[in-house]
Amino acid sequence: MKRRTVMALMLVLGAACKSAGGSGAPVGVVGATGPRQAAEQFLASIRSEDVQATSIIWGSSKGPARELIRDRVELEKRILVMQCNLNHDSYRIITDVPGEGMKRNLKLELRRGTLTAQTTMVATPGPNQRWFIENTDLAPLRGFCSSQAQESRK
Repeated sequence: MKRRTVMALMLVLGAACKSAGGSGAPVGVVGATGPRQAAEQFLASIRSEDVQATSIIWGSSKGPARELIRDRVELEKRILVMQCNLNHDSYRIITDVPGEGMKRNLKLELRRGTLTAQTTMVATPGPNQRWFIENTDLAPLRGFCSSQAQESRK
């Protein structure tokens, strides 16, 4: 196997082995109480590289991604992409404005090392009056992922 393939598999397996400890969400509860809380929990789960916690705060109006994406490998791949692009040292929520329907658009500033970028995250209400992060614009954060790859080679 090529070295990159082995490294990718190790990342997937390592992330899959993380427990749902650092997200701040009570055990067994999915989603968050509001859009800002959803963003905070989502970013905490990303920062702690907690696949399970990310899978219960990332979702849609139908519920958490872990219930919507039945293929576990596909779910973990998508979360790994988000972890790479959204990994951060700090963040701040700049604005929280109404979006389409009942959704909320949160503009965020993320910092990683010397990099700073702004992006938009969409929070949506779901079942049981819980909020989920439905979408995040990863394009402005591409440098975060390549920065992480460079750091891991050192």
